[in-house]
Amino acid sequence: MTDEEILKDRQDKYGPPELFFRTFGEMARLLDQYAEASGQEYVNEAHLSAMKMVLLKVLRSTWNPTVEDNYCDARNYISIAEGCNKGMKSDG
Repeated sequence: MTDEEILKDRQDKYGPPELFFRTFGEMARLLDQYAEASGQEYVNEAHLSAMKMVLLKVLRSTWNPTVEDNYCDARNYISIAEGCNKGMKSDG
């Protein structure tokens, strides 16, 4: 595929890039703000990054719910986020 064909394919699957990245950026900003407001002594950046990837997959599957890869990827990113917290204290 040419670059132009790839870009068209992505837009057909996931929507206009300007809208996607504006929306994703705002959601990631809000996630950062929410994590900071939680009062955690230490924000686990690896965990937070994996959660942002879940948001990316949520947005993609919202635009086009027929792309099955998004669901598999989202589950895997959740597992990665969980793994990033192994050994950390839990409230139960």
